[in-house]
Amino acid sequence: MRDVAHRASTSPRPGIRFADVAVLAAVAALVAMAPLPAPIRAALLAVTVFTGPGSAILTWIYIPPRARLAAVPILSLASFVLVTTAAMWGYQWSPRWITAIVALAQLGSSALWYRRHSEWPEVQGWREWARQAFSRQSIRGRVQRAAEIVWDREFLRHNVAGLLLALAVVLWLPALPGLESAGYSQFGLLSAGTGPILVICMALVVVAFLTAVRRHQLRIAVAAIGVAILVQRVTVTLVTDAPVYEWTYKHVAVTEYILAFGALPPNGIDIYSQWPSFFVVTAWFGQVSNFGILSLAHVFAPMIHVLTAVFVYSLARVLKLRRRVAVTAAMIAELVNWVGQDYYAPQALGFVLAVGFMVLLLASMQLRVAGFLAIIPFAALVPTHQLTPYWLFAVTGVLLVTRRAKPWWLMFPLAIILLGYLYPRLSIVAPYGLLSGFDPVENAASNVQAPGILGKQVTSLVCRALSAGVFALAMASIVYAWRTKKTFWAPMVMAFGSIALLAGQSYGGEAIFRVYLYAIPGCALLIAPMLLAALDMEPSAARSTLGRVGTRAAMAAAVLGTVGAATFGLQGYFGLWPLIIENRAQVDQTRDLVAQAPVGSTFTLLYPAGYPIRSTAKYVAQAEANELFDAPLNYYGPEYMLEFPTAEQLEAFDWDASQRGTPSYVILTRQSLESMKYYGFMQEGAAETFERWLRSNPAWSLRSQDADTLVFERPVD
Repeated sequence: MRDVAHRASTSPRPGIRFADVAVLAAVAALVAMAPLPAPIRAALLAVTVFTGPGSAILTWIYIPPRARLAAVPILSLASFVLVTTAAMWGYQWSPRWITAIVALAQLGSSALWYRRHSEWPEVQGWREWARQAFSRQSIRGRVQRAAEIVWDREFLRHNVAGLLLALAVVLWLPALPGLESAGYSQFGLLSAGTGPILVICMALVVVAFLTAVRRHQLRIAVAAIGVAILVQRVTVTLVTDAPVYEWTYKHVAVTEYILAFGALPPNGIDIYSQWPSFFVVTAWFGQVSNFGILSLAHVFAPMIHVLTAVFVYSLARVLKLRRRVAVTAAMIAELVNWVGQDYYAPQALGFVLAVGFMVLLLASMQLRVAGFLAIIPFAALVPTHQLTPYWLFAVTGVLLVTRRAKPWWLMFPLAIILLGYLYPRLSIVAPYGLLSGFDPVENAASNVQAPGILGKQVTSLVCRALSAGVFALAMASIVYAWRTKKTFWAPMVMAFGSIALLAGQSYGGEAIFRVYLYAIPGCALLIAPMLLAALDMEPSAARSTLGRVGTRAAMAAAVLGTVGAATFGLQGYFGLWPLIIENRAQVDQTRDLVAQAPVGSTFTLLYPAGYPIRSTAKYVAQAEANELFDAPLNYYGPEYMLEFPTAEQLEAFDWDASQRGTPSYVILTRQSLESMKYYGFMQEGAAETFERWLRSNPAWSLRSQDADTLVFERPVD
């Protein structure tokens, strides 16, 4: 009775309208420009990036409720991509003014809506609600009720899934120091240090999730998705002191050039200046929030996964699937994503924009205006990534032609945007190759052909098995959906449409990875209903012993298969761990060396790992002087590396260095040496022979040395 009386005495919380959210986002943006600590400013600005313009748009335009969870962030993010890119192209680059103008536009939009509808913010109602909700008596009452519930045996029995999640987090936290100090293992992080605990934690998360969805405990299921992202992706951020992957830093370099000069890199340096939106919008974010680009890159992957989970959930909802199915699809998409295309790169942003676009496009079947709004993220995607919009355009065409989206003529404005952007850039794209040849088998080949050591072979087999299993289950799910009259056409097009990319493009040996990445949302939507059907089976309902055994076997297969997929996904993601981690000391040392070296210097690694030469704005000046200034030795091909270092090769290498009017540097890092061994690019002992030659050659001197890096210098003669 006391609890009922307390609830009755509490004022109801006022409703939240899109106009209110737009105001709050605008205020957050303005406060983000104040002299506050950078993490606080970044958090405030992120609120605007993911809620501001989208809320202002939806203040005036009604879209189906099922699409709103994704519509607000995707429209907001796409709007900032377009506004910042337009400002850069229009030579109006002023990040603080851009932020202020967008914030004022949001405030103006909300003020106009309030005035037109005579509905102003309920400030007094919110104040009264907050006063009562956060009063000492109210907080004490909630704590007491929570304490009583937590120790209630019936509550614990009913919330086994929540207990399993809590156990996973309790095991995960103390395992982090052991992961940070984990030594080398050819099988990756899962077999080094406290890596096996990650597998146990993920198994607990999966079992907790499956238990929750079987019992219709969707809040716990959503929490399980969050913990899965925590274990799989936040772990990387917490146990490293710098962003992983050597190739992350070339994207950091482009952004830092924009920050340094307020302009795009010159044409001809790389292709990024022609597809600049990712770099422009993150440079705007970094400058306004004073949050360093390296720090942004370090936390980038978890953010991408949260957005992906939200958008996959929303895809299921706009397809009129139940919430259980939608949550399950989001979890599947998280578990089977081993590709690692979530780092600080245009592909990650492009993928998020593409999935958000699909939410709005499919919502057009309920309300046509959603299809028109989908043009906004598509327009933002086109100058962001070279490949993704073409896959998306093809999938969209199939859906429009088969009347799974509308209006049918939406293809025309999309084609104008896509082809209109490409045509002026044909001469720039042509040297990279518009098509790689109509050979799907060749285009599906990986960019690493060497068999490598056992660890590499095992990880490659795991990735192939998981990918093949996901596609096979998706095909089986199509049959199941067809027989049970469930939705399957749109997810099927999304799942298998990306395979068409292999008909004409290898994308530098990475097309096969993009095919799988693009297929994940569609495959997850197809598999989720069949997985739930297996979990919902009741052995007691079977009429025979054989039926009961079959039901139990199907349920066990569903649980073990999901746990196995999660484990394979972990191995696929962490299998290259010793090769992809970058130490902050190495990054700082690299930046210092590049800053001190004169323009025209060359920096040679065996393999690009552990010493990101192309990581600062100075890369442009270096590339203008010598486009191969940071070319590693493996750039010259497998035949060259398998013979290296012959006397002739060393003589030619030394002669080339002597002919330059600038210093030459050779960097031997622990990661590059391990990479050469892992992939089998060099003969046993070849790296040691090269090091001895450098030490014994009087023209070369040891510039610096630590546990992970040796830097040799050949000064100008």
